[in-house]
Amino acid sequence: MNSITISPQKKTTPSVWSESSIPLVSVLAHELRNPLTNIMLTVHLLESKILDDNDRMYIDIIRRSSTKINDLINDLLKGQRKDEIKTEKHSIHQLLDDVIELASDRLILKKVIVKKNYAPYDLKIKMDSPKIKIALTNIVINAIDAMPSEKGELKLGTKLIKGRCAVSIQDNGIGISKENLPLIFEPYFTSKQNGVGVGLAATKDILQSNKIDVRVESLVGHGTRFILLFEKNRMTAKIRNLNGHQHTITGNRMPVLIACEA
Repeated sequence: MNSITISPQKKTTPSVWSESSIPLVSVLAHELRNPLTNIMLTVHLLESKILDDNDRMYIDIIRRSSTKINDLINDLLKGQRKDEIKTEKHSIHQLLDDVIELASDRLILKKVIVKKNYAPYDLKIKMDSPKIKIALTNIVINAIDAMPSEKGELKLGTKLIKGRCAVSIQDNGIGISKENLPLIFEPYFTSKQNGVGVGLAATKDILQSNKIDVRVESLVGHGTRFILLFEKNRMTAKIRNLNGHQHTITGNRMPVLIACEA
C-alpha cells in the first residue's frame, strides 16, 4: 500500500485560484455558458415531448447536470472575489449525504454501490461548508471514475481519532501507481485521457485553507482511500452515555478514539 500525507503547513505549490487566473476564468465562464444555454433550452423542449420513463430519466440527468454546471460557474466566479472565508458549524454526516446526492446521477449510471459507516453520533465542524462540499465532491467523482461499471463500491466512514474527526472515502477502483501518487495534487497533472488536472489541485487548496490534513492510500488494482482529519478545536459532538442521556462535548474534551471504520 502506497500513501502520501498533505498538511496545511506543507503547502508548497501556488494556488490554482491565483490572481493571474482571474481573466482566464472569466473568459472560460462566458464561453461555457453559451453552449450550456443551448443544452438547457434543448432539454426544455424535449421535456415537452411524450417520452417513456427511461428517456425521461436520462433527460432529467442532463437537466440536473446542466443546472449544476451553471451553479459551479457562478461559484467559481464568486470564488475569484476577495471575500473573507466564512465558517460555520455544519454536520459532517449531512455534508457527506449532500455530496452523494450531488453525485447520484453518476452513481446511478455506473451502478456503483454506496456503503456508509458513520459514527453513531452527530459530528459538527466549524468550516467553510460550501467549499468543503466542492472538495469532497471532487474526491467522490474521482473515485466513481476510477471504478468499473456495475462492480464499483464506494465506502464512506467517519470516526474520532485522538479527538479529531476523520472522514474516509474509499473506492475499489484501479488505484494509483507509486510514481503518480505524489503528483495527484499538482495543478494540471492528470492520468485521465480527457482530464485537465484541476479538480484535486483545487481540493488541496480548499482543504489547506480549512486546516484539514489529508492522507491518501492506494494500491494498484485494489483501489484508493482518502482520509481527511479536521482540527480538534473546530468540532463538537453529541454523544449518548450508558444511561441514554445525550450530552455535547467540544474541542479538546473529545475522547481519544471512538471507532467507526469505513
